[in-house]
Amino acid sequence: MNKANISTPQPVIESAGFVHSIREYAEALGVALVLAFLFKAFIIEAYSIPTGSMASTLMGRHKDVFCEACGFPFQLGASKESNEGSENPKPADYLPQIVAGTCPQCQYTMYVGQTPDGRASRASYSGDRIFVNKSIFNFREPSRWHVTVFRYPARPQINYIKRLVGVENETLLLRNGDVFVRKEGTDEFKIQRKPLRAMLAMLRPVDDNDYVLPSLHKLGWKTRWYGDEQSWNTANDYKSFAGHHSAKDAPADETAWLRFRNIIPSSAEWNNLMQGKLPDNGETGTPLLVTDFVAYNSQWTYEPEFGMPHEIHALDLAGGEKKIVCPKNPAGFGLNWVGDLTLSCLLHVEQASGTAVFRLIKGGIAFQCEIDLASGKASFSIPGVPEFVPFSADTPVKKTGKYRMMFCNIDEEMRLIVNGKETDTAGKGEYDVYCRPGTLLARDRPPTALDLEPAAVGIRNTQVKVEHIKIQRDLYYISCDEMTSRRCDLEKPPFRHDFSYGEESIRKVLSSPDRWQDFGKTQETFFELGKGQFLMLGDNSAESKDSRLWTVDRIPYYVDRKFLIGEAVFVYWPHGFRIPGTRLALIPNPSKMRWID
Repeated sequence: MNKANISTPQPVIESAGFVHSIREYAEALGVALVLAFLFKAFIIEAYSIPTGSMASTLMGRHKDVFCEACGFPFQLGASKESNEGSENPKPADYLPQIVAGTCPQCQYTMYVGQTPDGRASRASYSGDRIFVNKSIFNFREPSRWHVTVFRYPARPQINYIKRLVGVENETLLLRNGDVFVRKEGTDEFKIQRKPLRAMLAMLRPVDDNDYVLPSLHKLGWKTRWYGDEQSWNTANDYKSFAGHHSAKDAPADETAWLRFRNIIPSSAEWNNLMQGKLPDNGETGTPLLVTDFVAYNSQWTYEPEFGMPHEIHALDLAGGEKKIVCPKNPAGFGLNWVGDLTLSCLLHVEQASGTAVFRLIKGGIAFQCEIDLASGKASFSIPGVPEFVPFSADTPVKKTGKYRMMFCNIDEEMRLIVNGKETDTAGKGEYDVYCRPGTLLARDRPPTALDLEPAAVGIRNTQVKVEHIKIQRDLYYISCDEMTSRRCDLEKPPFRHDFSYGEESIRKVLSSPDRWQDFGKTQETFFELGKGQFLMLGDNSAESKDSRLWTVDRIPYYVDRKFLIGEAVFVYWPHGFRIPGTRLALIPNPSKMRWID
């Protein structure tokens, strides 16, 4: 505008030109404010996330933590440290403080409370700030799996954010962590699969081998990944594996396996391992089932009125050093078995012949993808289940080189992603039609001992290197309709009984196949939706006041269309970095700015 004014003939009276410029600036400012108001009111509006009901997809107030044992980065919920959104705010001196939390990678519980001089050892940051598209529902209907902002029906002046999971004119069922839907006028419930981007956004960490701890394994503690010694060599840092298999060493059709076992040290075992010794009982690692544990919910809280939890105490280390140690918080345990997993890695193909195999176990059944390294043909199968018809698909994995591989068994479908692009299987990887009661793939089948080693990479007649291996699990929706059942889907003893006794009893259940008969026979929750009614669930299922629990406020479990505001699209301001010497987190953090899926 200034350049245009310069080129436009000006009045000869200077004072009149000054008044004219002031008026132009005022008019421009007025137009900008009106446009900003219209933009905010009708198109895009900014919101902040106060709580952790959508963690880890979206962060409420939290602590960013690097595990002091393995270095894995994770977040701990810290909403309790703030009065934001509270109906009964407390004085600052009486607010709880987060003092410990458990790493999702190595399951070490670390102290994050005050240092001896009274300073906070880990800062708490406000939640993500996001842009919300408020006009989207003028152009299309609300969609399943989209993160949606709406007015809470009990108090419409308050905005909530959840994932839209149930749409109008259907009956929705939550069972074994999955979502099933029966459309109006039909009798059959069908599993609801997530689009690729939503599926990836909803995955949660189980194991990332880049954060393995060599010092533990040199003590004699078992590794999570182990291979057939004749065919697999483990690197000195335990982070990569070289595989070589030939007909000279073994039968040509025999697969040499590199297997994953879900070994998690207990709190007592960690106390010994941190002192550089194996546990007193000589244990070297017990595999457990994969569960719906979420690190964000694992925090210990210091209540000024009640003091520090007595479980947190000082441990004498060698040389007279003292260390504050913290057991796992039983209230944060994941108690639900999760069989929907993904296996990803960087695969170095060093010999463009033979076969690479990816395998995932669920309920004692193997789901398998075999890749012919000469042709790139991927073959999918469920060995031992004759009803499932094996099929093939083309991939680019057909010459020497590096390939980013991800094999998924999610929502009763096998999927393969190579170098970030999903392989086109034309829906042939779906196997829900074979999951009828009484069959090998029945949904109520429990896990078996095979589920203690739920993932593997195999080779036949080839040479490869495998690194950057990750195991992730699907988000698990707990089936509940009241506050008391928010943690566990299991209805019968010994689970309800044993899970109430703390860490050791929980570990005993999760490591003992003879106790698992009821793991598939879990609670079911039904939600019937009429016209203009939608069901909202939080991604942090164990800590989300969502549609399942609204009857506590004496309101229906659905959101009427009139209360829908829009869809969350982008995190424009994750917490920033603090200006040195201040508490102001104003330095931008672009690495965590992201689209919301």
